[in-house]
Amino acid sequence: MEFGHGSGRDIISRRGALALFGAIAAMRHARAAEQAIMQPVALDHVNIRVSNVARTAQFHMALFDTLVLRSQTLRAQPNSPPSEGFFLKFGEGYLAISQAFAPDLPGLDHYSLGLRDYDKAKISARLQDNGTPAQARSSADVWLSDPDGNVMQLRQPGGWARQTATPYQPPAQLGPAFSPVRISRLTLRTADLDRAGNFYRRLFGEITSPAAYRSPAFPIGDAVLELFSPPEAVPLDAGLDHIRIAVKDYTIDNAARILRERGIETSAAPAGVVRIADPEGLRIELAAA
Repeated sequence: MEFGHGSGRDIISRRGALALFGAIAAMRHARAAEQAIMQPVALDHVNIRVSNVARTAQFHMALFDTLVLRSQTLRAQPNSPPSEGFFLKFGEGYLAISQAFAPDLPGLDHYSLGLRDYDKAKISARLQDNGTPAQARSSADVWLSDPDGNVMQLRQPGGWARQTATPYQPPAQLGPAFSPVRISRLTLRTADLDRAGNFYRRLFGEITSPAAYRSPAFPIGDAVLELFSPPEAVPLDAGLDHIRIAVKDYTIDNAARILRERGIETSAAPAGVVRIADPEGLRIELAAA
């Protein structure tokens, strides 16, 4: 570690300070991981439910150049009615699009995490012992809800490889499209930031640097789960706030040009990020990988 001399005392260099802070953060993360109920290694998929599956799927298939699967009998959750559904491959994970059935409104149906050394009986017992019991469902996966009712599916990593849906040939791309690398961020709105934050800390054990996010954020493999409580002036709609897609060879100018050519409007977003809405009004962010 480097030191300089000034004003009669040793001053740690910027490089040394960064190294020290990094070491402290790594130690905190290791301790927290040991105490966590689970260690997610991947955001396996995000399932959005919509009022018009075909319309929303066409929007995303035109926007992203990627593999697509289709199911005519998709059950988004074990107790959901069957319906048409689409799956778009984003890196090792995917975006699932399924039908919204009353009384559910369009939005987040559930999100799925891939767990290291997944064992249903063991993870169910740990959840029960920590006061977070799983839902009773006839499934090889574990299902539970957070304090705001967002449904989480726990399973082995690699969900795309286990898909039994039929390969689907999207319409030919008209003009340039985005090459998705992964879903890099899932941001959920919450009615009570402290309550939701404590729930996820019990599950995952560690919070990322608050400087990089508006609210508590938790690492999920190479993605991030972020919690967000909107200002009081904004009506609370607990559930999905937005999904961020990491895009290959992304530049904000190129992204703006592609969206402009497709007649897709953008809205205010963090620096370097483009934010749009799909036909259901669900917010999507595009950013560098």
